[in-house]
Amino acid sequence: MFGRKKSGDGARAGAELLRAFIGYQQETEQMKEAARSSARTAAILRPQIPLGEGQSVGWFGGDAKLPESMAWPEQDGEKLLFLGQINLAALPKDLWSGLGPRSGWLAFFAPGAGDFTPRVIHIDGALVETQAPLPNNAAWTRIFNFKEPKSFALPRWPLILETIPGDALHQNAAPTRQGHGRSTTLLDAAYHPFDRATTELLLRTLGEGVTRMAREIVRFPAMKKLRPEDAAWFQDQRPIILETFVRFFEFEGHLRAANNYDAGTIAGFIGALGELDAYDMQYPRTDGSGFAELVLRETKLLDLPPPGSGARQWWDQYEAGLTNHALVAYTKDPAKLPVALRTRLEAHWQDLSSWGLGLMGHAPMGHIYTEHGPDSPNEVLLELPTSKLMGWIWGDCYSLVLLIDRERLRRGDFSAIQFDITN
Repeated sequence: MFGRKKSGDGARAGAELLRAFIGYQQETEQMKEAARSSARTAAILRPQIPLGEGQSVGWFGGDAKLPESMAWPEQDGEKLLFLGQINLAALPKDLWSGLGPRSGWLAFFAPGAGDFTPRVIHIDGALVETQAPLPNNAAWTRIFNFKEPKSFALPRWPLILETIPGDALHQNAAPTRQGHGRSTTLLDAAYHPFDRATTELLLRTLGEGVTRMAREIVRFPAMKKLRPEDAAWFQDQRPIILETFVRFFEFEGHLRAANNYDAGTIAGFIGALGELDAYDMQYPRTDGSGFAELVLRETKLLDLPPPGSGARQWWDQYEAGLTNHALVAYTKDPAKLPVALRTRLEAHWQDLSSWGLGLMGHAPMGHIYTEHGPDSPNEVLLELPTSKLMGWIWGDCYSLVLLIDRERLRRGDFSAIQFDITN
């Protein structure tokens, strides 16, 4: 047929393509290995936990500080979203092999939609607090379960700096910290709600859990084939769980009627709930005879159900929501959180940020193809890992890496920034 290649030509073209691909992969791995084995100084940007402790070198999230005469950066007529700001004077002198300015600030921005082109601006002189545009509803912002679409903003985390030899980042796993052990009951004050919003969260999630538990104690035996001993267990539990249903909504109704959400009232409410009976049920399979294979256990309403339990859902939803609300409240005013809750979450947040909220002058923690390292033309300006503390997510929970040509960095020219997403 006209234009059709001979099979030999196709085979040669395929082999050449494969050789080129393998060669490119080998060159990339050699480049990565050289970058990761370099002992040049790298900087880890850790969240300031507890807030107010340690010298801050900048911050991620929140509002920017810009020259009073500077217009907010835009792209295609839309205001860019603010990522953070770093004090260049606080950076190690030998970072990036000593290249780049060491006065003023680097401010980082990114678009919320459209062509994703991060922007880095070097600013100096007198700066004023400038409110970031709202909402921060970019595709790369994590959707918190309490997110207000008209006012959502990234939490503001002050940063402290730690220096480390770059090769040490890849020699060992991320350090772990001694966190606060997870409780097995909501009676623990470290899990109590701390304001109206989190109390409402508890009432909603636990109310849904109690309703589901009461429904299933009645419905499940009618839907499944049960062994006699399991059927008897359900029959014995039915009046107990229905009593829990009634009592829970009585307590909940009294709390709502009183409209009092202070710590003492909430603690009394939780104490009363802790006396109520509950159960957890795991239904892994149906056996060959059609009987439901069940794991049944009597417990208390506020006890943490084990993994796999149908009763686990309310606890997980409440704990996640409580943590998110507490994070925003904490970054505005740590004193808003009760001591027990604050102590637990500070340890938890330190664990979540074992490699910090950002890194500079290093080989990226994940894989990228863009050239980097001491023998390449590029420096890693900043890596931002996906972070629950910051509320941003890059790719499938990887990192955003901003790179700059070394000669541009030498001149202090940040007008052409490359970016990559690790995998």
